[in-house]
Amino acid sequence: MFHLYFGAFDLLLYLGGSYFALVLANAICDQMDATEATQATTSQSQTKLAPMQPMPSDWVAPSTKREAEVGVKLSLH
Repeated sequence: MFHLYFGAFDLLLYLGGSYFALVLANAICDQMDATEATQATTSQSQTKLAPMQPMPSDWVAPSTKREAEVGVKLSLH
């Protein structure tokens, strides 16, 4: 009897998960369609983009200036 109840519960979870996945996919697709429709209406206004700026070929980190030179002395006794 336990196997019957567990099998029914397993089937119920499977169907519930499938239904949830379908509803979620439908909501995502509807949102994407609405976004595309909004972008289609706004792209008709022909917005201009700024030109790309050239990037420097070599990046150099700024060097920090020390206030005083640091010296290390070793003495062996």
